[in-house]
Amino acid sequence: LPALEPVTQLYLSIDAPTREQLKAVDRPIFPDFWERFLDCIDVLAARPERTVFRLTLVNEWNTDQIAEYAGLVARGRPDFVEIKGFTYCGKSEASPLTIKNSPFHEEVRRYAQELCSLVSAPGLAYGVASEHAHSNSLLLARTTFCVDGVWHTWIDYDRFSQLRRTNQPLRAADYMAPTPEWARFHQDAQDGGFDPEETRFVGRRGKSTKSQGGC
Repeated sequence: LPALEPVTQLYLSIDAPTREQLKAVDRPIFPDFWERFLDCIDVLAARPERTVFRLTLVNEWNTDQIAEYAGLVARGRPDFVEIKGFTYCGKSEASPLTIKNSPFHEEVRRYAQELCSLVSAPGLAYGVASEHAHSNSLLLARTTFCVDGVWHTWIDYDRFSQLRRTNQPLRAADYMAPTPEWARFHQDAQDGGFDPEETRFVGRRGKSTKSQGGC
């Protein structure tokens, strides 16, 4: 990771918040897996480009360790934290998970807001910036990405390419772009984050009906 050339956005999957859970979830082959995991978090904190923690919430597995997750966020200081609810894809002999382990979107929303309030570190604060209810996911962003009251969670790819071609110093804030209104988090949204230019088809009992896009 330290030798990696700057990329548009660098993700790190935070599969579990504790040594015991990480061992159970990832079944690592290295005995120093936890130290390697923490090293990756420390490297991420020093990277110049946009950085993201990705968390998957699984009911009855990791949803009660929110304080531990907050500690890892404070350590890695990612620009963004992507939180997604576990999606059940059917029975598998390799996994004991069932549909009961899939959180409702409202549960993921509450978790995201609570995580924002628990992260504590000098100069570090997060807000719920964006959501996509259809994917059961939300995006937390450092408040430095909220400019004049508008979240800037999207990427200006042309600007990033220009910075790389000219070997200019790279900072995440240098190639951020405004988040469209429909993609921003709204507390009262019923179907937040759905692109109004797309048409959603909702299936119920074998019948498919159209649903308007947008928040």
